[in-house]
Amino acid sequence: MANNSFFGRWYTKIFKPTESETTYLHKGEILSVFLVGFFIAIVMWLLINLGRDYTITLEVPLVVEGESEEMAFAEQPPESARVSVSGEGWNLLPIWRNPPRITIAYDEGMVNISSIIQDQLSGYPDLTVHEVVPPYINVEVEPRVSKRVPVRSELEVDFESRFEIVGDIRVSPDSITVTGAESILDTISYWPTTTIRLRNVQNGFSREVALADQDMQIALDTNRVRVSFDVTELTEGEIRVYVRARNIPEDRQIRFNPSVITIRYDVPIESFSEAQDIVPYEAFVDYEDILRDTTGYMIPTVRPTTDDLDLRLRSFQPQRVSYFHVIGD
Repeated sequence: MANNSFFGRWYTKIFKPTESETTYLHKGEILSVFLVGFFIAIVMWLLINLGRDYTITLEVPLVVEGESEEMAFAEQPPESARVSVSGEGWNLLPIWRNPPRITIAYDEGMVNISSIIQDQLSGYPDLTVHEVVPPYINVEVEPRVSKRVPVRSELEVDFESRFEIVGDIRVSPDSITVTGAESILDTISYWPTTTIRLRNVQNGFSREVALADQDMQIALDTNRVRVSFDVTELTEGEIRVYVRARNIPEDRQIRFNPSVITIRYDVPIESFSEAQDIVPYEAFVDYEDILRDTTGYMIPTVRPTTDDLDLRLRSFQPQRVSYFHVIGD
């Protein structure tokens, strides 16, 4: 009842004349006159303006039909063509609301897009086509082939201080089968994952990750892989080692100054004790490099003596050593 009373008062206020409105138009009549006038104005505006000449640009869909299982695109054709058309507004309205479609065969070869558009718009004699982009396309197909390629993980990882990846980054499956045109597959040596961004990492990681979309006519036998790695805390080790000469003839002797360098390295905490029980690094200079040198100084090569401890070289001092030949008696 309250709602009926409310709408009754609203209706009376707008459409029922008051005593002061008995001689002139009341509110309801004014609203009706306004709406009729507004409608007539819109119609007149359309009649005047749609009779003028306009130029519009349409995105015309391009559809390739008859796809073959044995053949594949050597290059993906465009999804649409841009068409510039002019004419009276009334004539442009139908194609603006419902643009024509360009349909071509899967093995068509060179296609004159401009000519197809002209033919499809021939039913609109009052329209003029000014530009078609692209005017031609080349639908090129090749035999469809497959090959196996490795998956490469794309990582952007920021670790907490003193934490690092230990061991290898694991990808499962580590390779995928790609299928497409032979000329495209010849350019593919691996397939990347989407970029994995991690911050403040101090624990191991294992997650399913989508493979990257290369925007090519390539089919993949899977779209996701699992990427995982282990993380460990590192500690610092230090060792002093002699610099040795490598590949030196039996009748030659080389001495270095200083003869000992200090090597600083990082090692996983769980492997620190094992690293202390061995000489984990070696330092040497190859004799062939000495023969080519003209400065009297060499930068020694420093490398781990084992691959089992996941060592990380930090620095060694001094960076250069002098050398001299020892002349025998």
